[in-house]
Amino acid sequence: MKKKTIIAITVIASLILLMHSCTNNYFDQERYEDIMNEVFPVDIIDKDHDWNLVKNITAVVNLSSAPSAEYVVNIYDKKPTDPSARKLTTGAVNGEEVFKISVPKDLTYKELYVTAVDGSQCVVDGYYPVSNDAIKVTPSGSVTTLTATPDVPPLEFTFCFEETFPEGGDFDFNDCVMGVSIEKSPKALNKEGNYLDITVRLRAVGGYKTMASAMRLVGIDKYDIEDSLMVLKKGWGFFNYAVDYLEDPLGKMKTAKNGDAVINLFNDAHFALNGGRLDGTGTMVPHFTINTDPKTENTEWEKATPVSSTYRISFNNTDAFNDFNLRDVDLFIITGYGMAYYETHSPAFIGINAIKDYPCQITYMPWALLIPDVFRYPNEGISICKYTKDLNLFEGAYQLGIYSFGSWARDHTNTKTWSWFRYPLNSEVYPAN
Repeated sequence: MKKKTIIAITVIASLILLMHSCTNNYFDQERYEDIMNEVFPVDIIDKDHDWNLVKNITAVVNLSSAPSAEYVVNIYDKKPTDPSARKLTTGAVNGEEVFKISVPKDLTYKELYVTAVDGSQCVVDGYYPVSNDAIKVTPSGSVTTLTATPDVPPLEFTFCFEETFPEGGDFDFNDCVMGVSIEKSPKALNKEGNYLDITVRLRAVGGYKTMASAMRLVGIDKYDIEDSLMVLKKGWGFFNYAVDYLEDPLGKMKTAKNGDAVINLFNDAHFALNGGRLDGTGTMVPHFTINTDPKTENTEWEKATPVSSTYRISFNNTDAFNDFNLRDVDLFIITGYGMAYYETHSPAFIGINAIKDYPCQITYMPWALLIPDVFRYPNEGISICKYTKDLNLFEGAYQLGIYSFGSWARDHTNTKTWSWFRYPLNSEVYPAN
């Protein structure tokens, strides 16, 4: 880390401590932004940046002219027999329903593949054109028997966090890395209920702090879902002696401050990923970095197989069930600093106090990213990208000129830059996991 970064972080710490010891009015937002401009590895950031790499495609599915039934509708990016196909969403339709589908912003879809089935009775099976990020689906006019389709996996998005909010950091975005995918199972298919299964895959913990994590379901309240939470797969447990960031949900949904549903994931990321291992005393979790450095012999670096947990939510509201998509997942981490807790959210939800109250809300730069892919995150200590106008040189893990993170950070309206996460420097990113 450069000397000026160390100095900047020290100054930030002093500002935050002053804020804790006095009142929020003592926090100098303008001075903070000046400091962060020194710390952030890309200079002259686009002041209007929303840091968004995801868009929604709206699907209007009208089956009113088909034989009366509740149909299971599946929407794919390609014909499901294609080995590279991904399932974009599933829903239940009796008449007309609207779906919102989260997809990568850099991809232009000319058509999507749709099926609508009641038992073996198929009324939709084919491609439908996409226009202005929307499709209209109507029956084909004939009823056929749908042959068995392969099990098509869903898209997985990646949430990458810096642990140091509200301070600066090294901006390798590997302090906590989680993949998230969702699958829907309508009542018309399983005969029990409208189930949403959310799988969270913990891939890396590159920070040293105690990090807890929770997931808010945006716009979903207690009237939309059952309050019981089924854990289909529990890949990790809660550390009994962790700082009181979060408690084990024990099969119950929690509630955010605004009333949205919340799932508590874990209260110590290292404990979750290292298999629940403790140190020699049997009372502490070793906070070594995990899955962030493929080469080093450092004794404080570890490697572990990513672990997953799958949570099932039962929906009472069919419209909410159909409409829910990956952009409605507010996955965040919680860390402590001074005498306060800080929630680090992806840019769409910066400033939200979901569970904890914290004294300052800094929205100027991202401490988390949502990547619409199984993202290859930077190796430990490698900046996601470095660029200064004076040197006119790109460095770091994602440095390919116009297709670099730096170009995107400086101009979010340039559509070429939206694909930056597809162009890693292989020697500077962690192997796919």
